Amino acid sequence: MLRRSPPADSQYRPGGSAVDRYRELRAAGRNARLVALGVLPAAASLAALLTLGGRAALAALFLVAGAVLWWQHRHDSARTWLQGARGERATARLLRPLERDGYVVLHDRALPGTRANVDHLVVTPAAAVIVVDSKQWSRGRVVKATGRRLRVGKVGGRKVVGSAAFEARRVAATLRRDLGPDAPRDVRAVLAVHGGRLPAWRTPTVDGIPLLAARKVRRWLRSLPGDSDPVAAALVADACRRLFPVYGTEAPQPPPRNS
Repeated sequence: MLRRSPPADSQYRPGGSAVDRYRELRAAGRNARLVALGVLPAAASLAALLTLGGRAALAALFLVAGAVLWWQHRHDSARTWLQGARGERATARLLRPLERDGYVVLHDRALPGTRANVDHLVVTPAAAVIVVDSKQWSRGRVVKATGRRLRVGKVGGRKVVGSAAFEARRVAATLRRDLGPDAPRDVRAVLAVHGGRLPAWRTPTVDGIPLLAARKVRRWLRSLPGDSDPVAAALVADACRRLFPVYGTEAPQPPPRNS
């Protein structure tokens, strides 16, 4: 099989929009952090100095400063965006070998008309389109599947896959409007999970969306049915590049072919 070099657009930064959001939140909270780290320990040490003496003031300073740092670490919403970006970069590395075999892998793509982004968009050699949604979970987050019901920690399965399902529907509808009869028939989603504890004896699935350990997603993509169709795959890949630009950029969108 002919090995092809990855296209230029595969080099866009995976997780870029998540990193940008992390930086925005960190910058927005900088003044609050400075106040918390400066005013609160100083006030506590002054109170201890006036009531208990010098050693108590020093102890109060370290104690309050440590408590403030711990609280901020636990409640820093910006960290979740940074963790998500790390998961997206890890998934991108796992997907990269597919590009040598004719798969097109796009990262951090915008959905037209929404504020959402697709972590990874894969076009297979059979012209199927797969939304790959990266999830960076803690190791203690357990996925429990009982019959048709699934829970991730305390969250219901449908809520967990909700964003991926929405993105897949939006991608499918956008491609249908643009390509008409040439639009891909197979548009689906998969969750690439980093860290969480998934059931070892089965693949949990919600509304047709499997939750897979990220290291297994590449094999799952290769196992999808369909005969290779280079012409159709190239057409769909070009449409995906055009219709779903890198998040945060502007791309001109010509009218649909069937208009």
